[in-house]
Amino acid sequence: MEYVDYLKKQPADKDAIIVNGDCYTYGMLYARVQEERKHLPQVEKKHLYPICERKILQQLILFLACAGTNLIPVIVPVDTKLELTSPLFDTPVPERAVMAVMTSGTTGIPKILFRSFESWADFFPVQNEIFGVDGDSRLFVQGSLSFTGNLNLYMAQFAAGGTLIAEDAFLPRKWEQVMERERANGIYLIPTKLLMLPRVFKGTNPNIKTIISGSQSLGKKDADELKKIFTNTEITLYYGASELNYITYVKSRDMTEKRNLIGKPFPGVQVFIQDDEMYVDNAFHVENITVPYSLKDSGCMDEQGNFYFLGRTDDIVGVRGRKVSMMKIENALEEVEGITEAAVILLPKGKGIDEPAEIVSAFVTVEGAGIPKNLRQQLKQKLADFELPKRVIVVSKLPKNASGKVDKVKLRQRWLE
Repeated sequence: MEYVDYLKKQPADKDAIIVNGDCYTYGMLYARVQEERKHLPQVEKKHLYPICERKILQQLILFLACAGTNLIPVIVPVDTKLELTSPLFDTPVPERAVMAVMTSGTTGIPKILFRSFESWADFFPVQNEIFGVDGDSRLFVQGSLSFTGNLNLYMAQFAAGGTLIAEDAFLPRKWEQVMERERANGIYLIPTKLLMLPRVFKGTNPNIKTIISGSQSLGKKDADELKKIFTNTEITLYYGASELNYITYVKSRDMTEKRNLIGKPFPGVQVFIQDDEMYVDNAFHVENITVPYSLKDSGCMDEQGNFYFLGRTDDIVGVRGRKVSMMKIENALEEVEGITEAAVILLPKGKGIDEPAEIVSAFVTVEGAGIPKNLRQQLKQKLADFELPKRVIVVSKLPKNASGKVDKVKLRQRWLE
């Protein structure tokens, strides 16, 4: 099997993907893929084939067109500073690999990760059942396929025989009409995009039955706001990683005020804590890693077997001899009325790049009246004195990487400039 074979398995006249209002059936999409394949370069041995396209449809067609060839597709973020002739794209391809993803996480250093077909495809039935995805699904999605979460959900949707409703542009005010016009019954967006919807949607939508989200924090308060708009929905928040696929999940009915709750492991996945680090053992990981595998994420588990994400181990820093979690501070800030998003990093106390002393600094975006004057008092209810940010900077927006996460490397660089 190859991913392109999913297109042949479905009725040719069934909607496969609606992009920016243009509909492509499974038959039409398969024909476009076959035509594109004729123009691909011929290579004798497996070799990485970087795809750097701005439009989602072209990313998808090129990715699927590589199936069954020696070209191993990797969709590259369009804002990458890497040249397509970079030595990174000469990385040797493992024998079982049929695709690759490029990820930089929060470090800013690109990595190429290779996957076999089975490492995703064999897990599709499990994840689709938990996410509420089937042949009747009409899932609204937005964003580049260079984000592994998007690419995975696309392939899983095709495996189920459902329909994708995709938008290239980030225009939340437009999405309400798109969802209604295209009869969407599901949504997949990361929390920062998802939580914009209650602020811009004017009406309610009882047709959305499932909302899937991941990569960032989401709590009961957030879920309740979403359910005021999507009155008949079930929300599933997952914790996963490009290296390991899906790890844990929690349903909205089980969410609590703790926004870092990430739930219980997916079926077939084992998770355990060792020295405050989360280790994962599953059969659905990338090539050339051994399991149990640590993502260098810090976590803990309660008596009920629920896991809590405490942040990347390099996001936990020492302040006055105590450990401080940047994620904990970010969650506390985002629970303050008026603050829409927060990112916390260590920055020099002074403006100079050679300033030796560093302090906990918070960048926030705001709406309405902005930051309340009693911000410090509100934060003291959730944070110890030594966890309180020493500097709070209001910005119009936070820089994001291809996955929609805050790019803290870029944020630091901008401040130092």
